[in-house]
Amino acid sequence: MYSLYLDLPSESDLDHDQARQRGASGHAVAATASPLATLAAINVIQRGGSAADAVVAAQAVLGLVEPHASGFGGGTVIVWHDQQTGNSGVIDGLAAAPAAVTDRLLVDFDGRAVPRERAMFGGRTVGVPGTLRALEKIHQRFGCLSWHTLFDAAREHASAGFAMPPYLIKTLTEIGSIQDEPLAQRVYCGGARRAVAQGTLIQNPDYANTLAIIAEQGVEAFYQGLIAEKLIDVVTQDDFASRMTLADLKNYAAIERAPANYLFNGMQVMTAPAPVFGGLAAGQIVGMIEALGLTGSDLADNPDLLHAVLEAGRLAFADRGAYVGEASDTFINSALLNPAYLAERAKKIDFGRCARTVKHGDLGNTLSAGPDGTGLTSAMTSHLVVSDLKGLTLSMTTTINQNFGSRLSTGGFYLNNVQTNFAAQPTTSQSTQRAYNAMAPGKRAMTSFAPSIMLDAKGQVRAALGAGGGNRIVGFVANALLRIAAGYDDAQKIVSAPQAMNWNGLSNIELGFAHTCADLTAREHYFVMRRMDGGTQVALKQGDLWSAGGDIRRDGTAIALVRPNN
Repeated sequence: MYSLYLDLPSESDLDHDQARQRGASGHAVAATASPLATLAAINVIQRGGSAADAVVAAQAVLGLVEPHASGFGGGTVIVWHDQQTGNSGVIDGLAAAPAAVTDRLLVDFDGRAVPRERAMFGGRTVGVPGTLRALEKIHQRFGCLSWHTLFDAAREHASAGFAMPPYLIKTLTEIGSIQDEPLAQRVYCGGARRAVAQGTLIQNPDYANTLAIIAEQGVEAFYQGLIAEKLIDVVTQDDFASRMTLADLKNYAAIERAPANYLFNGMQVMTAPAPVFGGLAAGQIVGMIEALGLTGSDLADNPDLLHAVLEAGRLAFADRGAYVGEASDTFINSALLNPAYLAERAKKIDFGRCARTVKHGDLGNTLSAGPDGTGLTSAMTSHLVVSDLKGLTLSMTTTINQNFGSRLSTGGFYLNNVQTNFAAQPTTSQSTQRAYNAMAPGKRAMTSFAPSIMLDAKGQVRAALGAGGGNRIVGFVANALLRIAAGYDDAQKIVSAPQAMNWNGLSNIELGFAHTCADLTAREHYFVMRRMDGGTQVALKQGDLWSAGGDIRRDGTAIALVRPNN
């Protein structure tokens, strides 16, 4: 249990279950991977701000208290729905490849091979950050409060200090090498080679200065000026040097995209399109389950459903590797989510045994399969869901890729290593066709993000959800969708329920599925039972009230605002 939880006043109009046994209930909600970020978001809404204002405030705090997962040095994707107009959209702020890149990290600019372990971290793994451009764009469209006021909470925590959270300690401890990195050692390890104790007061004056500049001068100050110059110095002077330039930063732009849509359980689900694959893959999994007639029951109670979910995950990931990347044609989104295609894919599932091998599907003339575009790593990430009193709902996934990204920092925050998400091998000896996810100048890498918003048959928002956790994101979101279809009405119970998923042949289950081990063994699954830290956040709406839940596996929490006079 997170002993540093927020004790809200007894007469507050905010609802929050400190024990995280039930969802927060109210007319506006925020759920993030940190109590401080959630409180910053909901306080903004209390002040008359919108969900767009709230996610700016929340991200500013997350960059401080969850520096390993997200921040200004990374990328962000936002799925939004405005109930007042009925409009929806996606803002793609994924980090992008600099103009000077090779076609893969494993080949140097002079043609020499780069050892895989060397290509995982360092300057050349850094993509041009997009998070602030995404936040700027959503604020320009829907913001109600002044930009500079949205950083107040983060600036206060960075300057006056915040209590060291438990999940950050866990991450620092698991990645021993990060304890030698100057920012981690100075701020989060107190000058030693291990994380400071839980509850220790932490200050990050460099980040406070960065926040002050961005708050007072705007996003342009990040992409041009002293922050930009220091960022370029860090990535170009590293041993694994980047050729990123100030022009790369200046020219970066967030992209507005149309959502990828599919029907599930009689409702429309909107998610981010390629090169974001997580929402597509989750949609494929639940689409196959629906084709098999298995929706409506609980994963823990139906062995056939559990087996089918595990096998469907493998089928979805096979399609991901063959078809998804920023170079994919836009109709790949609807092709992969086509109910007829998913019904055919579902026929590949043998209920008697786990498949030995799984191949990508055949889309006919829609799009030819390319070489496997899988990268060197998968991202860890963070997820936020926010809905305000004015009908704006946001589902936002944000990352610096792997925990602590490139392991390089500047201005009190970490830089991403998103370049490792591009295809490890862009071509094969059997074909001249390039992987859709092959690295190229200005391109955005495939990512496992799955920010999603669900609408009911009347076009009213029913749910907002998403997760962190790399490839696990797909399973987390698919499981949440299946539990909504099974009748779960408390968002916290959806988030806290045990997880089960498969993306590579090895089935992963949590302790809550221990009773299924004999059945999984009988069906020839190879499986591992372990806790899966992902950071799933879910908000469910019934009538005028939301129920929101934050992931207990990390430091997630949800807070709801109860509208006065209701």
